[in-house]
Amino acid sequence: MFNQEQGDRPTPPRLMAQQPSIPLDGQTVYVQRNDDWQAAVLTGWRWSSRAGERYTVLYLDDQQTEANVSTDRIRTAAAAEQAGQVTRIEDLSSPAGVEQMLAAHNTWRQQVGVPALTWSPELAAYAQAWAVQLLRENQFEHRADSLYGENLAASSGRQLSPAEVVDLWGREQQDYDYASNQCQLGKVCGHYTQVVWRDTSRVGCGLARNSQREVWVCNYDPPGNYVGRKPY
Repeated sequence: MFNQEQGDRPTPPRLMAQQPSIPLDGQTVYVQRNDDWQAAVLTGWRWSSRAGERYTVLYLDDQQTEANVSTDRIRTAAAAEQAGQVTRIEDLSSPAGVEQMLAAHNTWRQQVGVPALTWSPELAAYAQAWAVQLLRENQFEHRADSLYGENLAASSGRQLSPAEVVDLWGREQQDYDYASNQCQLGKVCGHYTQVVWRDTSRVGCGLARNSQREVWVCNYDPPGNYVGRKPY
């Protein structure tokens, strides 16, 4: 027999699933600590109806962890830079980070008299996807069968700035002999020659980071480092 009461009974409301308002994506954030804004990575999150959002953070300078940090003490890198709370840029999440990465490339290119690069959002998205995969799979290798040039960098225990990454590649200049178009014996110089490759006109870069490691990827179009050709 049909139960009329069952059909009329209202369904109890369900609590909506809560999501972090600041993503735990390995990007640098800044946390107010001892009257200063310090670089950190978000490593945990919880939510309660009483306290709201609370994060666990790992400070990058001393590797100390703090739990139960409220959102009013946390700024994204872009927000902290805009508010003038930080001066060091450590990622690509803001226009300032992108500008620093591009400017660092063009500084090395200016030294050898080749045209400046422009930033490509498409290449940046392409590079970001590969950086995320390398970090997730704990690998460090070039993307197979790519149509673009590619430079990689990785760091553990210390966060690099965009300019520091490019300068790691650029300092290979000392190991490159232009006359022979070869690296010094036992040295690597291909990152440098891609940075200054004359025919390259566009660059886009990505960064993936967790509390232990970070991976940077830059892709270049048109690609460089053709065998038998000098970079400029």
